[in-house]
Amino acid sequence: MKYLDLQKIIKTNIFTIADLAKYFSKESESLTKTQIYRFTKKKLVFQIKKGIYCFDLGRVDQFELASILYPQSYISLESALNYYGLIPDIPLSVTSVTPVTTKTIKSVLGIYFYSKISPKLFFGYQTIIKNNLRYYLAKKEKAFLDFIYIRKIRSLADLRIDTKLLDKKFLRRYIKSYPNWVKQIKYE
Repeated sequence: MKYLDLQKIIKTNIFTIADLAKYFSKESESLTKTQIYRFTKKKLVFQIKKGIYCFDLGRVDQFELASILYPQSYISLESALNYYGLIPDIPLSVTSVTPVTTKTIKSVLGIYFYSKISPKLFFGYQTIIKNNLRYYLAKKEKAFLDFIYIRKIRSLADLRIDTKLLDKKFLRRYIKSYPNWVKQIKYE
């Protein structure tokens, strides 16, 4: 595998060892790993985490990376609330939910938190395709309810959340799946 071939074949900034195995299937796994190691030493590619690389650290989209680090998840909670302008605070890490297990992943680009949610609450997200990569982002009403549920919020009184931006129709539809204590919170 030559660097120019790598650049020509990999169309995304972020790629994995699995991508290399797929695109360079005629080369041995050990040779591919050796070449990637050499490319990282020459700073032609950068290792984000074991098995995950990029061409340019400055162009890594945090949401795209979050979905690669833990594929069965969607961006929600504080990250999505900030994205939609519902909270003014900028989260220091990317927050997602998953039906699998709660997990924290540290990389050279930051910390990624994944909170476990019941499989019956794993819905209400949309697919975003950007830079030839895909990630999943909670709709704003779902991110709001995930936040209430995961963070065990009992009152919105002291929170800086702009609930006027929420679509009440979607909120009523999504809240039906949540436990009663979530339904009893005053949202307006």
